[in-house]
Amino acid sequence: MKKLIILLILITCVKVCSNAQSLTGQAYLQNTVMGLQKGFGLRVQTNKGLGIGLVHQSNLKSTMEGVDEKYPFYGIETIIPLTRCGNMRFFLTPKAGFVNEDFFVLIPEVETEIKITDTFSAAITAGIRARESSAGIKLLVHL
Repeated sequence: MKKLIILLILITCVKVCSNAQSLTGQAYLQNTVMGLQKGFGLRVQTNKGLGIGLVHQSNLKSTMEGVDEKYPFYGIETIIPLTRCGNMRFFLTPKAGFVNEDFFVLIPEVETEIKITDTFSAAITAGIRARESSAGIKLLVHL
């Protein structure tokens, strides 16, 4: 009975707190100095666009040098809205996390999101990874 009451309180709190927020899943491909990388993530954003998310990315194949490193990256991203123009929104999305579970990295990135429907958006990103430029595409699903 006690667990049920706690569960109901938690569900109520989450519902009340999440009215002004949206949950978004994302899948993306990014071309970096480490090769082509795939990634996925989950982010929470307010109606104004400010948010935070969890991300993971790793290489699709082995790198050009033939080394079978996947360069996995686990981290968080912050979403800071810059401007909005119709169905397009521009964000500053810096990421911070660990590569190969050893090295802490900061990745500055900008993102241009184009709303396709109420549920789906597409985005292009540009950033700096290991002192080299990176570019990517994303598919975002607003849950």
